[in-house]
Amino acid sequence: MRRRAPRLSPRAIEYLLSILERARHKGYARQYELIEDLGVSKPTASLMVKKLRRAGYLEVEGEKIRLSEGGLKLVRELAWRHGVIEIALFELGLSREGACRIAWRIAQEIPAEDIERIWIRLGSPRSCPCGHQVPMTGNWAGDRMIETCVAFRAGRRLERP
Repeated sequence: MRRRAPRLSPRAIEYLLSILERARHKGYARQYELIEDLGVSKPTASLMVKKLRRAGYLEVEGEKIRLSEGGLKLVRELAWRHGVIEIALFELGLSREGACRIAWRIAQEIPAEDIERIWIRLGSPRSCPCGHQVPMTGNWAGDRMIETCVAFRAGRRLERP
């Protein structure tokens, strides 16, 4: 059974997802890439990176930024939560994009046990309506198993509830 993931702001989640995507290709992200991905100023990016590092989610070596083991674990959990909620909302009639956007907003609000029940009730789906793999329970084999979804890939900010 999963424990409740620490509560992060939608913006903090965007930073973690951006770092995941950038690091997937070359092993790390750089601050200027976060600025480009998220449309923020250098001081804003610097403050968020420091905040996420202090929380134990990032490792920073010079200009190279990577998810720590704790950060990777958190992103996996959030990707799983998001995928299950997105599938459920899509099945209930929301558009792909609408389901994706709303799922990122509420992923942390629903207890993991309830998400697990929803996932089982949906038939334990392996991919979301956008076609991205949903991490399976206990299947945490590296960051290549974690895919981010439409709202983030399209460069849309995660809206605050």
